[in-house]
Order: sequence, then structure tokens, then C-alpha cells
Amino acid sequence: MTTSAPELDTIPVAGDEPAAVQTDGGSSPGLAEIVVTAQKRKQSLHDVPLSVTAVGAEQLADINASDLTDVSYYIPNARVDTDDAGSPQVFIRGFGTNTFNPSFESSVGFVEDDIFYGRGAYFTEAMFDVDRVEVLRGPQGTLFGKNTVAGLYNVISRGVTDNFSANARASYGSYDDFRFEGGVGGMFNDWFGARLSFMTHQNDGELRNTYLHRDENDLNQNAGRLKLRILPLDDVQMDINLVRSDSSLNFWPYELAKLDEGTYNYLSSFDPDVEDDPNDFKTEFNAPGFIDKGSSTESMKTDWSIGDLGGIHDAHLILVGGYSKLYINQLNDLDVSPADILNLYNHEHYNQTSVELRLEGQSDSLFGLGKSVDFVTGGYFFRSNYRLLAQIVAGKDLGSFVLTDDFLQLATGNSNINLITALGLPGLPLVGQLLAPVIGNDFYQFDYTQQTTSLAYFAQATWKISDHWSLTPGVRINHETKDLETAGTGCPDKLVSGLCFTSLLLGANDYDVPGKRDETDISPKVALQYIWNDNLNFYSSYARGYKSGGYNSLSYTGEDLPFKPEKAATYEVGFKSRLFDRHLNFNTTFYYTTLDNLQVLAFHGATTNVGNASATSRGVETDVQWLTPWRLLTINGSFGYIDAKYDSYPDAPAPISDGIGATQDLKGKTIAFAPKQTATITPILTVPMPWNLMMRLSGDALFQGEQYTDTDLDPYTRVGGHWEYAARMSIANQDNNWSVTIGGKNLSDKRVANQVTDATVFPGSYFVQQAPGRELYATLQLNW
Repeated sequence: MTTSAPELDTIPVAGDEPAAVQTDGGSSPGLAEIVVTAQKRKQSLHDVPLSVTAVGAEQLADINASDLTDVSYYIPNARVDTDDAGSPQVFIRGFGTNTFNPSFESSVGFVEDDIFYGRGAYFTEAMFDVDRVEVLRGPQGTLFGKNTVAGLYNVISRGVTDNFSANARASYGSYDDFRFEGGVGGMFNDWFGARLSFMTHQNDGELRNTYLHRDENDLNQNAGRLKLRILPLDDVQMDINLVRSDSSLNFWPYELAKLDEGTYNYLSSFDPDVEDDPNDFKTEFNAPGFIDKGSSTESMKTDWSIGDLGGIHDAHLILVGGYSKLYINQLNDLDVSPADILNLYNHEHYNQTSVELRLEGQSDSLFGLGKSVDFVTGGYFFRSNYRLLAQIVAGKDLGSFVLTDDFLQLATGNSNINLITALGLPGLPLVGQLLAPVIGNDFYQFDYTQQTTSLAYFAQATWKISDHWSLTPGVRINHETKDLETAGTGCPDKLVSGLCFTSLLLGANDYDVPGKRDETDISPKVALQYIWNDNLNFYSSYARGYKSGGYNSLSYTGEDLPFKPEKAATYEVGFKSRLFDRHLNFNTTFYYTTLDNLQVLAFHGATTNVGNASATSRGVETDVQWLTPWRLLTINGSFGYIDAKYDSYPDAPAPISDGIGATQDLKGKTIAFAPKQTATITPILTVPMPWNLMMRLSGDALFQGEQYTDTDLDPYTRVGGHWEYAARMSIANQDNNWSVTIGGKNLSDKRVANQVTDATVFPGSYFVQQAPGRELYATLQLNW
């Protein structure tokens, strides 16, 4: 007689219920099964022939994750930078997009609760009441559509539970970081249920503005979600999802670095305490910048369980529809200095409508050949409208800036001019005030509108050829049109002088250009899987991905506006294993990706260069979970390696040291934001204690290899490889009613840069965005 194994003692610090423990009938339990929806149906992660990492609710709570940046540290070959809430940068396998230029769509897709979101800014919307985050590496165009050439983040929030349940979590940490989230709900009867969840998050911010005497990036975020489940018929389930998120913060997160003598003398006339230490979390810009952003989404998923349909078994017809709108309003100090030279006012409004109808099911064979076939096929409609109104506005000190070497260098393109530096000119602030009436209401304005319409058909099937072989072919046919108009205008309400000083400084002129793009793409996929046994399988695959082209929305001249669509092709081989009676999960993927017409954005002083390049990325990803022979200890780990280089980029921007406006050929050179190695190791020790309590001790060693953080590969933008360390201790009762955790991140207070770019109006100087320093926190979790 086979007896069930005893339950493994754990601290389920998050999630509705403890994960089921998988066993093979032995004397000790194995690791919990991980279920994902990476192929739009529930599957064991072990069975999916893709490079996928899943982070569940328990781990999200354990690492005190508040956004996708926190999650990305544990994902091999992934990078997320959300310090700029309006323009996050997301990279997988070295490929991604800097969405500071709003006409760029993300190369990494974002899906939450079956809805694809078409703007990168959704990556920074509130993340709360999450069941799991799935990160799919490589093109995912077959099932998830365009703009997934590098990969996809698939976020699944907690659903309505069969029984009434509730949970609440509060955390408090460094910089007065306070976060509270909770959820409550369940089925009220046999046909109706609901779940209400909410979150509030406040943070003073780590960066101190000593000129304005305020904290930058101080966050105030509130969000809520209502889920309704309706069962109007025995075979029909309707899930309605209503989400709202609003955020506001002081902005933005940059410090000055490497000021030359002339620039320092000029800026010290406005603030004698101005400095250029990029590692002290201090800045001195004068404009009280801000960003206010938010979104609302209404969606409904209807699942009709048809059952048998001819030769098809367990057929489901699923309709998913959604509408979402997003707004961003912000003010940025473009010169990041105590002098009032240039400011950017930015207003964005976006809405999207999407509908997907798909049929899922399985058959006993493929027309009598082989064994079972699981399939999904359907159609997809997407329409979005986007409006950008942005102004680069002259500050009251622009008149004094005209009398600096920095201005002369920008105006002439000669970075060697050094005529005024020795003078110091301490009276420049007064000069600026005297010239302010002459300059007047001087600005350069961008006006960009775009409507996008996409229609697609997709199909994918997994054919079990035999007990050991499976074949998964798929295809997506997508047609997209973009209708747009882009315009740039210099100070339309010109006053006294008759000159547009901002246009002169930027080298800008007026233009108004309508545009239209009409693109059709076919993205195929095929995967072959060999199942050695239930615990070991090997796979190889080929997939294509596509991201549409567009028009530059931040051009100063109206020239060279179009950029081409990205197209990626990826080859993968890998294996997934459950070893030693399912006490060790070891998954590895080797990949090779070519990307044609890679859309590149480079900061070069006050300009942003937009273009296309081509590149190749190759590497490996490994995920490990080990339940050690000492049953109290579990060790999780990951490793990623990237070798990403340009195949062609002949007119790439060169470092500012080569001269203003200089270019270079980056063929064969590494891609920015592509660290060669990433690695994590997380030991977790669970210890029984008296009074029916459990203690869990866990720690992280996180490594990120060296990388460049600007496209021009300026040596100053290089960030060296480094380790960071985190640790946590939790106390909980064995019934999972409550837990208390204390922990810390970056315990060694390692100071590194997230990004370094050329300063907009100070040639030879830089803007630096620091990664977070040491953070300590405590949390309380309640479940009932």
C-alpha cells in the first residue's frame, strides 16, 4: 500500500493557499509544481518548451517586491529600470527599448490578466495582489502578438477563490517607505463571486535635492482592483476585471557628473554648493519637476466550456475584451542644474481597445496519426489612439547661458572652445534676469498624434507524435496600419526679439508631416520536444518576432522621421529536469537571436538620435531549485550569459570626447544594457520553533556583469560587474494566519549607476541615475 508523504513545513508568507507538494510516493516530499500559462493554457512549467522563469506570490512577498524592477533581479538575462516612471526601460537578452522617445514601442511585451498593453508606461503601473509573474524570453509573437521580439512579462493577479478568503500586508522601510495592500473575496453563492483588492504606497525617495530642499522620486501611489465572477450557465464562466492606478512623484532622478571648470564656475554662480559626485544621492536642479500618471482598465473574459465538439474534446471558446486609458503629465528640468535654462513639459494621453476570440481543445490524434493534439486558434483586434504634446521651454537664465563656453560649443559644434572659462563671470544670474524679457515665452513644441489598428490570426498546436516526441508548430499573421501626424514648432507666440532662442540652441526648425504605415507580418514558430521520461525532456525551437515601425515623435528638424520595423529570429535548445525524486529542478536554455532593424535611441546632448541597426545575441539561461537532503534547507539559483553585439550600426553616435555630433561604426561592438553575466543564489532555511511557530531565514547574492548604459559606449557610461546582498528573517505560525518579516536589500550599500547619459547642455558632462542604496524594512502579513 502506498502512503502519502508528510507535508513539508514551510512558511507560506503569501498566496491564497500553500502550494501543493508533489511526491513520487517516497518518504519525503519533493518540490512544488509550478503552473504557468505561457502558452495560454495551464501547464506545468516543466512541460513548456520555452525559456520561462516564474516568480510566485510567496517569493514576491519574501523579497518584498513592489515592482517589476525588484522581480527582474531574480530573472536571468532580464533588466528592468523603472526609475523614470513615464519611460521605463525593459531588456531581455540584451534587446529592449528606451521609451523616452514616445514613438518607440517596447520590444518586451507586457500582459496582465490576458490583456496586452501597448505602451511601455504600463510597466510602472501599480503591481499588487499578484499571484505570479511569468517572464518569457525570446519572441512570443505567435500567441501574444507584436512588440514581443525580445520577450514578455505576463502578470497574473489573484482571482476569485471558491471559498471566502482575505489577506493584508503592510511594510515599512528606509526613506519612510510605507506600503499596504490587501484583498478580500470569494464565491457568495453557486453563480456569483467577487474579489476586491487595493494598494497604497508612499516613499520619500532616496535622492535629495539640496537646492529645492526636497526629496526627488518621492512616490504616492494608490490602486484598486475589483474582480467579478459570474456563472450564468453551468458551462459558461464570465470574469470581469476593473483596475485603477494613480501615481505622483517629484521628478526626476538624475545627478550631475564630471563638470568641467567652466561649467562648474557658471553653475556655482547660482548655487555655491553645486557638486558632481554621482554616488552621493544629492542633486541641485532648480525646477520643481513632477510626474503624475495613471490608468484605468475594464476587461471581461468569457469562457464557454463546450465539451466534445465532433472529434475535439474539452473544447473551450474564449472571448477576451478590454479597454484601457493612460495619462502622463510631467515637468523635467532638462539641464539638471540650479540654473534655469531648459525645462520639458510633457503631456500624453493614450487609449486602447482589444478583442481576442480563441478556440482551445484537444483531439485524440492528428487525422489518425500519432497521439493527442492540443491546440489554440483565434483572431485578435487592437486599436489605440495616442496624443503627445510636449514643450521644451526656455528658462529665465537662458540669457546668461548664452555667455558660456558650453553654449558656444553647442552652437558651433566645436567642443574645444574655452574662451570664457577663466573669467568665472559671477554676475551671470543678473544678466539672465535682464535678458529674460527679450527671450520671453520661448519654447519649442512637439505635437504628435497616432492611431494604430491591428488585425491578426493565430494558431498553435502541440502534437504528441509518440510517448517520447512532441511537435509544436504555430503561426501568427498580423496586419497593422498607423495613421499619424508629427509636428515641431518654435515659439509660435514670438515676442520682442523676433528670435526663437530655444530653436537656435537645439538647431530646430518648424515642420508638420503627416505619415502612414501599412505593414503585414507573418511570424512562425516550431518546437520539437523529446520526453525522456516524466522528469526529463529536451527541446529545440525556432521563432520569429515582429515590432512595428513608426515615425520619430521628438525630431527637431522633421528629417529622417521614419524608422523600420524590428524583426527577430531566435533558435533555442534546452532541457528541463526534475532530479533526485523531484528534489532538484534544473532547467537550461541555449539561444541564438538575430534582430534586423533594431530600433535604437541615443542621447547626444540635447538631441535624441533615432535609427535602425542590426544585432546578434547568443547566450544561456539556467534556473535551479534544490530541496537539499537536509530537508530544512532549500537553495534557489539562476544564471544568465549574454554575448550581444551589433552586426551593423554605421552611423552610431560617438562619445562626446570625439566631438559634438561625431559618429562611429559600432559593428562588432557590444550592445548597451547587456551585462554578460547575471546570477543569483538564494538559500532558504526553515526552522521549527516552540509554540507552533516557524522561522525562515533567507538571503540573496545577486551578481550583474559589466555593461554600458548609453548607446554610444562612452567609457564613462560603463558600470562594472558587482555583487549585491539581501537577507530576510520571517516568523510565522504553522497555520499561515500571520507572519512578521524583517529584511534588507543591498546590505553592503553598493553604489552603482543604473544609467549614465550625456548632459543636455553641458558638453563633456553627464547625467547619472543611481541604483538604490541600502534599504531596510519590516512587514506584517495576515491571512484568513
